[in-house]
Amino acid sequence: MSSDTYEKSLYDRIGGREALDKVHKIFYDKIYAHPWIGQYFKEIQQDIIEVQQSDFMSQVMGGPAIYCGKLPIAAHKHMFINLELFELRSKLLQESIREAGIKSEEEQAWLKIDQAFKKGIVKSSTSDCQLRFKTDEIINFSDPDKKAS
Repeated sequence: MSSDTYEKSLYDRIGGREALDKVHKIFYDKIYAHPWIGQYFKEIQQDIIEVQQSDFMSQVMGGPAIYCGKLPIAAHKHMFINLELFELRSKLLQESIREAGIKSEEEQAWLKIDQAFKKGIVKSSTSDCQLRFKTDEIINFSDPDKKAS
């Protein structure tokens, strides 16, 4: 059988690890610079989260399975992430994918994977959050661009 018989993985179609790293550098530059969503990352080194995200996406896109961290739902259970914040993150990811030069078909496939985690990450109130450890705190930041009413 020829190699054309088998469909290439999304990982291969986007350009492999090099493309993942490029997108995640652009993405996390946007995340860390953002006045609201950036607050959630202030205790995490950017280069570390970029590598973890590339490792995770490599695995879910059919590339090398090297990710050894927590799955998204467990990693975010102590964070109050509402729909607006999730959609902001999705918008920044889409911009980053486009800026990295990923083709439209692959962009849509990538965003579909990303959206699959929405139900487990988005919460309607802080009471939906769970502590990971007894010493944990619920992480919840307000949008600094919105005036308190």
